[in-house]
Amino acid sequence: MAWQMQGKSAWQAFNGDWRTQNQDQQSQAAPQGPATTAASGAIVPASSSASRSPPIVVGACASNPTVSNIIKGSYTASAANHGKPVYKKDIAGGTVSVLMYFWDDRDGPSFSGWWFGPKVGGDQVWAYNDNKESALPPPTGWHVPWDGEVDPSLKLTYGNVPQAAQPGTGAMVQGRLSHVVQPSNLMNQRMLQQEELKKKQMEREQEAMKRQAELKKKREDEEAKRKEQAAALAVRKAIQKVRTANADNYETLRDQLEEAQATHLEAMGSQADKVSAEATQALELAQKRIDEMQEKKLAEEKRKIEKEQKAKEDAEKIEQFVSNSKAEAAAILDRIKEAEESSTQLEEAESESTADKMLAAAEAAEKSIESVKEEAAKTRKNIIEKQKEFGDCEAIRTVRRDIVELTTKLAQGTRTLEKLLAVVKTTREKAAGRAHALEKLQQRKVDFAKYDKDKDGKLSRKEVEAWCEAVLAYALPKEQMDKIFTKLDPITDEKFRSLHQRSFIAKSEILAREARAEEEARLKVIQDKKDAVKAILTEADEALKIAETSSLEAESRARPLIKDSDTPADEIKATASAVEDLATGIEGQLATCAEKLKQAKEACEEAAELKGMDRTETTRLNAREAKIKARLTKIHAATKLAREKAVRKAFGEIDSKRAEAVTAIRVKMTEDGKSGAEFYDSINGGSAINKETFAEFLKGLPGMPALAEGVSDKLFTHIAGEEAMEIGKDRFLEMVRLYYKVVKPTVLSEELSIKSKTVRRLELGEVLEAMEAPKKEEAAGVERVRCHAVQDGADGWVTLAGNQGTAFLEPGGNFYSCIKETLLTDGLSVSESKTVRRIAKGEVIEVLEFPKNDSTSDVKRMKGKAKLDGEVGWITVASSTGTAFLEPC
Repeated sequence: MAWQMQGKSAWQAFNGDWRTQNQDQQSQAAPQGPATTAASGAIVPASSSASRSPPIVVGACASNPTVSNIIKGSYTASAANHGKPVYKKDIAGGTVSVLMYFWDDRDGPSFSGWWFGPKVGGDQVWAYNDNKESALPPPTGWHVPWDGEVDPSLKLTYGNVPQAAQPGTGAMVQGRLSHVVQPSNLMNQRMLQQEELKKKQMEREQEAMKRQAELKKKREDEEAKRKEQAAALAVRKAIQKVRTANADNYETLRDQLEEAQATHLEAMGSQADKVSAEATQALELAQKRIDEMQEKKLAEEKRKIEKEQKAKEDAEKIEQFVSNSKAEAAAILDRIKEAEESSTQLEEAESESTADKMLAAAEAAEKSIESVKEEAAKTRKNIIEKQKEFGDCEAIRTVRRDIVELTTKLAQGTRTLEKLLAVVKTTREKAAGRAHALEKLQQRKVDFAKYDKDKDGKLSRKEVEAWCEAVLAYALPKEQMDKIFTKLDPITDEKFRSLHQRSFIAKSEILAREARAEEEARLKVIQDKKDAVKAILTEADEALKIAETSSLEAESRARPLIKDSDTPADEIKATASAVEDLATGIEGQLATCAEKLKQAKEACEEAAELKGMDRTETTRLNAREAKIKARLTKIHAATKLAREKAVRKAFGEIDSKRAEAVTAIRVKMTEDGKSGAEFYDSINGGSAINKETFAEFLKGLPGMPALAEGVSDKLFTHIAGEEAMEIGKDRFLEMVRLYYKVVKPTVLSEELSIKSKTVRRLELGEVLEAMEAPKKEEAAGVERVRCHAVQDGADGWVTLAGNQGTAFLEPGGNFYSCIKETLLTDGLSVSESKTVRRIAKGEVIEVLEFPKNDSTSDVKRMKGKAKLDGEVGWITVASSTGTAFLEPC
């Protein structure tokens, strides 16, 4: 029979075969003792049955990667448990043990089946299969984790299955996932299968009988429980009544509870003790509650008696309080009435009594009224506070009207006393005024007599002047004195008061006029100072107006200077100078404004009245000044750029004329076949060339455009130098020097002939200086020129272009372009030279001396002239780290 049978039939065939073998092995091993049985859950040692169990490969499970990593792998049967093999995972080293084992239903049906775990029967498990009939671990149907869903991806694969040799054959046949079942065993297998079916049928019948018995017992238990609950419920109803008992029905309800307990004691069964405890507790609580109610009732009756007693006592106290209050209030009201009568008498006696008597009587009446008023207020306050002490009891409520009436009368009496007090005070003040007036009158008489030296009953002018000096501490002018005497003469005792009044008025008027005059003078000084400050600020404002007008004009004239245009350099310089003159004037006006503002500030700080006067105007002028300064900064920047632009443009203009002259000279040199030195000697007989000779030379030079007036002199200065008066031979040769750059690799030869010995090979980009005019090599029919290699100083002849037109050399190579901003210095050494100016990216440099090594900094530097403005100096070609600053154009 092929082991690779598909589906359920293959598994059943395999399972049945192994079940038969296991049963045979178990029956043979039974007599060996307790160590061989799994009844206790112990692992049976390995036997021939385990050794014939096939190896198993456990695949991965998709639902739980953690469990998958633990259980997947190869397993080998190592023991037996509960009659079935125990498989152990083949693991190298000391890692955790992983077992597959079977557990029967001794712990319940839900624990019976196949398990994955580190220990047989242990608490820790990873997967579970509820197939209890399988003799080997089932290939599918595993729960992962053990209490989760079935994971269909977890599958077990069986390896080689050993088969015992049949009698007489003496051989074992093995194959991968297959074995052959001998025909003689088929009958035995069928018989075993039938016995197994019968055994299962009997087990099912026994299980059914067992379930019926269990069901019957369950029903009996439920009926007994129901009866217990009914009995307990009857007793609990009586308990509930006891819980709500009062003193009147407590005894009756207690008897009913005891009767219910006696009646249902046996029927309550297991609940009897619990219900009895509840009954006892209910009786105790009910008795306690009734006792508390009795105690509460007694306490309530006691409080009622005490309340009635207190109310009676309060009524007596309140009655006494009202009686005393009425007596006190009556006494106070009588005194108020007496005060009214005394006040009336005081008013009636006012016209008859003297001032002193009236004053004394008024003061006595005032003190009396004050005393009665204080007592009335105090009595009223005491009555109100005493009433509050009694609280809101019934007795106080019955007399509240009487108390309110008393306090109202006392309040009215207090108001009456206040009115009387006001009247008495008025009377006292009148009496005091009369007394004071009499006193003053008497004092005036004394004073009059004091200054009436001649005792004639009137004051003379001299006596009045003496009085003024003593009393007024001031000498009245003659005109004022005349006015007084005109009005009062003769000045008698009766007119002395009028003299006093007129004199003081005259003095105050004179002092007031003097004070006004002083104030007017002071204000005039302040106003003059203010006018002076305003004048200073006006001057500052005028200066700013001039500066603003000039700045606008300068800005307007400077704006075109910074734009690209065809304006000649001389015109740019002239405009820039005019703008600078305007800027100088603007700065002068700003300085004037600043000086004026300083003067105004100092003037304001000197006088307290002017402090802060200049603040508003100064702030406004400073804001205008700031705008002008900002505009002036732009103007200076524009003129600076314009002058730089003019210098560059002038240099460019004259340098273009230089280029035209050099081109014409080189053409002439080529036509004449002369070198630079030979051509120089032909101009002035080898002597230095002055301005006049240079001008005549240019006029006779073919191909040289005519120069405008003065341009020839500028060109001479541009070539010779600012201070030079002649162009020497070295300067001339430097001017007409011609460079070539290699545009296609070629060779440098010793002679004019192309067949002459090669000096060296010339690489692309090398620069050569022409030493002579080009000559034709007749044999090859090509133009060749004698050159000097600037790279290493090698001399020789080079072909300009092949006879097929291929160019090897082109004019140039002596111009470099700045690719990274760097410095132009006045010497070769970086560390020892000074900076001439910065060379901006994009500027073009004409080579005067090709790169040399600066030993102080180990960099290549060359001498050149900036085509932008003609500045000459040394420039680093590349840094020591390889950063390039210049590259050939």
